[in-house]
Amino acid sequence: MGRSGRSEIACDLNIFMSHHIIHVLKHGCSLHRDRGFVVCRGDDKSENRLPIEDVRAVIIAARGVHMSSNFISGVLEQQAIILHCDSAYQPCGMTVPLSRITDQRAFLNQSARPARLNERLWQTMLRGKTLNQRSVLHRRQITSPHLDRALQTGEIDEANCARRYWQLYFPAIGYTGTKRERSVETPPNQMLNYGYAVLAALCHRALVIYGLSPLLGVKHTTRYQAHPLVYDLMEPFRPSVDLMIAEFLLEPDVSLKAWCKKVGTQLRETRVRYRDHSLKLMDAIDASACSLARSYSEKSSALFWVPEL
Repeated sequence: MGRSGRSEIACDLNIFMSHHIIHVLKHGCSLHRDRGFVVCRGDDKSENRLPIEDVRAVIIAARGVHMSSNFISGVLEQQAIILHCDSAYQPCGMTVPLSRITDQRAFLNQSARPARLNERLWQTMLRGKTLNQRSVLHRRQITSPHLDRALQTGEIDEANCARRYWQLYFPAIGYTGTKRERSVETPPNQMLNYGYAVLAALCHRALVIYGLSPLLGVKHTTRYQAHPLVYDLMEPFRPSVDLMIAEFLLEPDVSLKAWCKKVGTQLRETRVRYRDHSLKLMDAIDASACSLARSYSEKSSALFWVPEL
């Protein structure tokens, strides 16, 4: 996002600029900062450069990657995040910028834990998630009477909707399972884990930029080593990862390595509706976090925006 957006909350379309995810898949490479550029050098002496101000996230998915302190500080100064993965491409840590309070009123209102406002915000998140799950199924020519009924009545039972959704989603992408299993190392679940982790990192970054505490959730409960507001904000965005996987599995190369590359590309290229315009999915995360901060600042859930696929 533009520098002007860091000192105050603003949600005009022109502050959401296109940024990039650097996905490091080459073992033994090194990352440096050189005169305003991120420089990635490989063992074979190859070199790639990108303006550091264009970086929104760096995903380390290779072994033996060296990062200079100058590179790390430069990335964090740009309010970008670094996501660290193990040898199986599973996220294991994250380096994030220090939180900055951009709107004291928003932060204080969030800290007061307003029950009624939080409930209305959660209903908006939950409805957005369910709408987008239905959209994913529709693109596979599948209907779900349960999701339709929940959206029509406004009585959305998250657990039952999720259960019915996965029962239809997995067979639609050619997988024999019918439920989401985070710990099972099958390709669809591994891909979902990885895609959601990248999504969570970008949500974490956006919340920090707009001065909200990731530790204070709208619905999810605060617990040890967890960031509940991140999980709340990403709920309406999760189906976008599901849709990416459904489309990715139709490609010739469906390896986990190819999926890692696909996530970065699709977050930058997939567009969602935003007022009378459209936003890249990566920018939509910023827009949603910005509107959430405004909702807390003004104590109005009507200001909160979530994407529709």
